[in-house]
Amino acid sequence: MMSYDDVARADRNYEYFVGDLWTLMQNAGARVAEYVSASQGNGKKVLIVAGNGNNGGDGIVAGTLLSGKNTVSLFPISGPYGMKTRDSRHAMRDYRGRFMDMQSFLQEASSYDVIIDAIFGSGFSGEPRPPYDTIIRKINESGAYIVSDDIPSALGSSLPVRPDATVTFTDSKTGMTPENSGKIVVADIGIPEKVFTHNGPGEFVYFRKSEKSSHKGMNGRAAIIGGWTYHGSAVIASSGAMAVGSDLVKIYTTGLNYPIISSYDPGIIVRNLDLEVPHEEILNNDAILVGSGLGKGQDVKLITGMVKGFTGTIVLDAEGLDFHRQIREAAPGCRVIMTPHTGEFQRISGLEPTTENAVAFARSTGSCVILKGVVDTVTDGKATRFTEGGNQRMTMGGTGDLLAGLVTGLAARTADPFRASCMASFLNKSAGDFCQRQKSLWYSVSDMIHAIPDLMIQYVG
Repeated sequence: MMSYDDVARADRNYEYFVGDLWTLMQNAGARVAEYVSASQGNGKKVLIVAGNGNNGGDGIVAGTLLSGKNTVSLFPISGPYGMKTRDSRHAMRDYRGRFMDMQSFLQEASSYDVIIDAIFGSGFSGEPRPPYDTIIRKINESGAYIVSDDIPSALGSSLPVRPDATVTFTDSKTGMTPENSGKIVVADIGIPEKVFTHNGPGEFVYFRKSEKSSHKGMNGRAAIIGGWTYHGSAVIASSGAMAVGSDLVKIYTTGLNYPIISSYDPGIIVRNLDLEVPHEEILNNDAILVGSGLGKGQDVKLITGMVKGFTGTIVLDAEGLDFHRQIREAAPGCRVIMTPHTGEFQRISGLEPTTENAVAFARSTGSCVILKGVVDTVTDGKATRFTEGGNQRMTMGGTGDLLAGLVTGLAARTADPFRASCMASFLNKSAGDFCQRQKSLWYSVSDMIHAIPDLMIQYVG
């Protein structure tokens, strides 16, 4: 069963991997037309009631296909020139049948054998307002055989369309039952499997945007326990967390590297661990990264003591991966994301770095794993996604720290480690590809960091 976000993700990823959505609209309209013909026969009076979005476009395509053997009329609620999307306008240009206005619809709706409901898609929420409430009542009272396109319009409200059948695409949608959707016909409209199994821009439909009424801290508080040996790693990771919109980013580092790290970005708060740092302050974060620039041979008890009792998301990278068991014991209520490359995965799991082993390791540890490689594997042991992209320049130092910072910042904004990991994996590889298009292979990690806001505008808005 697919939610509205799942549908939106599939649409965006289809457009990214395959092309525009016009082919899908044609296929969707064809499946609706085929069901009407198969269930009701030909020679019928068919009325299409179309909203101004892609759901309406599906219905218009169905009407065009049915018009050869049936008498078809189209009631475009916003008028023939009111379609809002490129593809629905394309469908309208191709339509050659009769049009109806509101008055004609109210007078004639009861005379039709079949009404195709293509008003609202799965993104509808709230209650239908005028004139939609009047239109839905008339459809329900018409006595016609009602077929809904993808989902009954206004499903979940107090006044939904009550269809005899719903032709839904790929999978049924959240909330649909035979009682509220009639006969549910799941139709294949040609979406390739890759759209569902691979990460793309569609992952960002799950990104929680900042509300206008937000105050400091509401949009993510990210912390980094790192930079103890290699200060640059912590700086890169913190820049990644900042670039995806974290309200507050803190680095907890040694007194030796404190003045160095403090000199980079005044927007990043740097805390000196040689001085007393209240434990409550560390716990007052949404996500904590352990490992970037930490270095080997560090005091495990000190690190686990810092995160003891934490209930947010802990991201483990580099040397932090070696402490995953102790950290889980210290913070049993936390969510864990691990970001190993193939060698690190072998070290911490004792397994070959394959997809199957990553899934098994994630399941056995109760964590989410981003197994980095030419193709990243992202898995929480239940769902698994793959991220293609990136280029050979991303073997340079710092790209792993950037990924760790991105996933920490994104995890601070969403409580779902898997969603945050999918977004971060795709964003990191996209930044490398963005920079390669601009500078060939002569770009740096700093260039990737500077590319993140442009990509976030593209993916989030």
